[in-house]
Amino acid sequence: MVHPAHYKYDENGNLLKDANNKPIIDEEEIILAAAWESGMDNAVRFDKEGKGKDDIGIKVFENKNSKGEVVGYSINQESVDLNSYLYAEKYFLKALAETLGKKDDAIKFEKEAKELGEYIEKYMFDEKTGFYYDLQISKDGKEKKLLVNRGKGTEGYMPLWAKLASKEHADKVVANILDPNKFNLKMPFPTASKDSSDFNPNKYWRGPVWLDQALFGVEALENYGYKKEAIELTNKLIDNAEGLLGSGTIRENYNPVNGKGLHAKNFSWSAAAYYLLVTNTLQGNENTCYKSK
Repeated sequence: MVHPAHYKYDENGNLLKDANNKPIIDEEEIILAAAWESGMDNAVRFDKEGKGKDDIGIKVFENKNSKGEVVGYSINQESVDLNSYLYAEKYFLKALAETLGKKDDAIKFEKEAKELGEYIEKYMFDEKTGFYYDLQISKDGKEKKLLVNRGKGTEGYMPLWAKLASKEHADKVVANILDPNKFNLKMPFPTASKDSSDFNPNKYWRGPVWLDQALFGVEALENYGYKKEAIELTNKLIDNAEGLLGSGTIRENYNPVNGKGLHAKNFSWSAAAYYLLVTNTLQGNENTCYKSK
């Protein structure tokens, strides 16, 4: 959107403008807003400079209406997790529409979901590494580059949580999840794979285990028949989190290598995820995914 936070100001708080009297945009803030759409503030995939010689990094696009007026901003990147959430959301909306007797809406949401799912499957999966990644795109969307070079993160298994992945693709993703050199660490589901050159077990979204991402990972396993593995990794999340089974507090996130609690204490987001892991995965209740397509 067009928002005051997306522009630069002088030391007195005055809006800075260019030679054409247009506000000067603050690219860092726009990129951060885009990262927040996936909730992963400082993840490797949102590094402005990109990674490797063929990666041009993150660029900001102006979005204009038919009158040529700027109505918002976007970046040259499409997030696989955000699009997976949108896919699932359309099926949740379909279920609501059916309950309310809105048949046309139900048909519309299902059609949109299928189109989005096909897009993710076609463009966001890499056969060689067996994982899903974000896309770098041109302004018109015609040129697409799969950002394998930025490494694997928890965003790459969200298509399994959303139930849009083919079984063939899902099995390859699961192999990555269960690999002890990638995601199956002492505390599983680090936000960046251990084999990433940017992996840091203590640096917010570049390694630490966030329990919402772990919950999605466990449910991803369940959705494709890996119930035994889902239980095993859930037990690791409970047994190896510092203080969880003792008198410690539930933390914002955890070091995946040694289980040490990191950042904020008494974190309700993490507590909610642990509650769902116990009541759903360990006690056999249904998980948070929609029931059917």
